[in-house]
Amino acid sequence: MADLVNDFSWSRTRDHVFKDCRRRYFYQYYGAWGGWEADADPLVRRLYVLKQLGTRQMWAGRLVHEAVERALLAMRDGYALSEAALIEDTVRQMRGEWRGSRDGIYHEFPKRTGLFEHEYAVRIRDAEWQALRDHVVRCLRNFYRLPLLAEIKQVPADRWSFIENIGSFAFEGTRVFAAPDFGFWNAADRLQLVDWKTGGNGGEGAAIQLGGYALYALEVMGVDLPRVDLLEVNLGAGKVTVHPWNEVSLDRVREHIRLSVRAMRAYLKDPDKNLAEEANFEKSEDLRICRWCNFRAVCRPELPPFSKPEDMEGAAPLPPGTGQRS
Repeated sequence: MADLVNDFSWSRTRDHVFKDCRRRYFYQYYGAWGGWEADADPLVRRLYVLKQLGTRQMWAGRLVHEAVERALLAMRDGYALSEAALIEDTVRQMRGEWRGSRDGIYHEFPKRTGLFEHEYAVRIRDAEWQALRDHVVRCLRNFYRLPLLAEIKQVPADRWSFIENIGSFAFEGTRVFAAPDFGFWNAADRLQLVDWKTGGNGGEGAAIQLGGYALYALEVMGVDLPRVDLLEVNLGAGKVTVHPWNEVSLDRVREHIRLSVRAMRAYLKDPDKNLAEEANFEKSEDLRICRWCNFRAVCRPELPPFSKPEDMEGAAPLPPGTGQRS
């Protein structure tokens, strides 16, 4: 099998990390590269492990996305996962992953779930874990009650598009990763591109993300904007927001990507080979950002701990049950 090559690319996540902290950007996209290898340098391996960490909110969002995709795939294949079954399976998965993270399994297997809160001994009350589980359950309940889901069910499965994790296209010589979670052609023969959300409003970042979806529709699917609806579905609130787009809006997104790519490449030692040196990427001076950064143990070891390690001993796992309370 050919060796993996660390090619330059652009995504909304990469853009966000670069804006937050240049040093974090280096660690995430260059310093951690190759850390999956058995004979990786110990520091590279450490950076790779830290790169995989997610906060509990990110974890909850990923679980909901996976559950929704399972439900839709089951519908496509001709059988339905009941609301109760999906919730039960997801909560079981959640509790298992929580235990694995608490036990530090991700240090040996970085692709396994590792929570920032466990790595850095962030003291989280039992009630907060309960609330997180209830939030996941609420999102899945709301999914089953969406009028949008009823509309999707009325559309033949061959008019569906499972897009998540495979979407990229070339933009002015740069590979851009930007693809919606799901798409389908409705009864009016309009392409509905869906973005499942589990948190609050993403502000400007959400606008850039949705703009990337519009570009995806044009560049990959060959569909003009007048035939596309961009749907932001907040599962926590059970709300669907339609975002209209036109060429003016799309030009703003193109310019944002263009300037972001230019800035990122300017930091590279050799842009053509995508080679970077750590010394060229300055640390953030905002310690509020550093405090919640995955790489704080390497980059800012002098930061005070969240809590004493012994305070985490005996921390209760996710409460039993399936979160059926409102």
